Formats: sequence, C-alpha cells, structure tokens
Amino acid sequence: MIGVRFPPLTPLVRTCLIVFLVAYVGLLIATNWLDQGELVHLLALNTGVIWVGNIWQLVTYCLVQDTSPQGVMGFLVSAIFFWWIIASYEQSFGTKRAIQVMFTSMLGASTLALVVGMFIPGMLFGIGPMVLGAFAAHAWAMHILKQEANFFGVMRMKPMTMIWIILGLSLLNFLASANVLSLVADVGATLSGVLFTEWISRPPAPRKRKQSGGRLRNGPGLRVIEGGKSDEDEDEDEDEDEDEDGPWLN
Repeated sequence: MIGVRFPPLTPLVRTCLIVFLVAYVGLLIATNWLDQGELVHLLALNTGVIWVGNIWQLVTYCLVQDTSPQGVMGFLVSAIFFWWIIASYEQSFGTKRAIQVMFTSMLGASTLALVVGMFIPGMLFGIGPMVLGAFAAHAWAMHILKQEANFFGVMRMKPMTMIWIILGLSLLNFLASANVLSLVADVGATLSGVLFTEWISRPPAPRKRKQSGGRLRNGPGLRVIEGGKSDEDEDEDEDEDEDEDGPWLN
C-alpha cells in the first residue's frame, strides 16, 4: 500500500488466494458447464428474499466472483489488490491482526448491506469489501501516527486523502453498475476498518489496585489504618503509594 514493490507472499495471503481460486474455478464449472447457477445465489449475499441462508451469506459472499468472461480479469485484479493490501497490513501489524481486520471488514460490509438490502434488494459478492476494509485500517493507523502515505507508489499524500479517493472510486463503480449493496458494503468495510484500528490503538485499561494488608479502603473518604503506625509511617506509606501508582492516579 505504501510502495511500488509488492510485499512478500505470506502463508496467510497464499492460503486465501488458493481458496479464492478454487472457489472461483468451482463456480465457473458449476455455472457454465453443469448448469448449476443457483450455487451463486446460495453463496452470494442475495437480499431479494430474506431467509435463513442470509446468515451464512454474510461470510460466503466473498467466495463468489463474476462468472461471465469479463469476470476473469476482474478476479485477477482483485487477487492482485488482495495480495498487495493484506500482505502489507500483515507486515505492519502481524498475522493475527490481519486475520482480524479481514474478518471485521468482511462482516461489517455484509451486515450493513443486509440491513439496507431489506429495503433495496440486491446482490453482494467478491473480496473487494474485505480488501477495502484492510486498506482503510492501514491508512487510519498512518493517520493516527501522523505519517505521510504513498498512494500505490504514484504520489505522496495524506492517508485520509487516500481513503476519500478509494470511496470516490466506489462511487464511480456504483454509477456504472447501479449496485446499491456494493456501495453500501464499501462504506461499511471502510467504517469497520477505521473502527478496528481505533479499537486496537486504544490505551490499555489501568490495573486495579490491590488492597494491602496495612490499609483497607472502606469508602471514598474512609480508610482503616493498622494500629501501631505513627503519622510519620503513614506519610511514608502515602509517598510510596504515589511513587508506585504514578501521577495519573488519584
């Protein structure tokens, strides 16, 4: 995402690409040679009819690609961008975070598309939302760190500018395809990626202070001090507590 050279083909990316390729070849054979076109409607998120299958379609829609001859080039382009974006994210944040952002983006996109699809029926398929979500998550992390990005090795710009450009391309795709669910899914994936980055960048929760045997907290203004301690000993204990807890604790 931030340079011209492709990142290494990691085991995670390789496994995902193999799964996508096998699913795509299987759909091509089932649709064009075995006349089993209903398989696409079974796996893609189809909101024309709201039924129990929409539950698994929230995940399986990313396994479906355009089975027309024009879809071959679209699949190759999607696979290249998947490699580029996901591998770059994995290099920066690790395999665990890459899996999490993929799942979050995939589910965030399809959930919002399902809600909108109840009012505007349509069909959602492809790995585009997943890739867009990871792209937005990476760009938002750079925005938080106040880093400058390189838009696909073409020009340097602010990360937020990259996000707006990608959303603009999604809008152009909507104008060309009139697929409302695709546009909604892109917006949902982008928001999911941003929120995911905000979640993983939040500060850790403060540690709960353990009660010591020498001092028991009975309320906001009450405390019990073990007998036999002088005022000087108590002042020393307070100084030690302040040094241990730091200035940010009251």
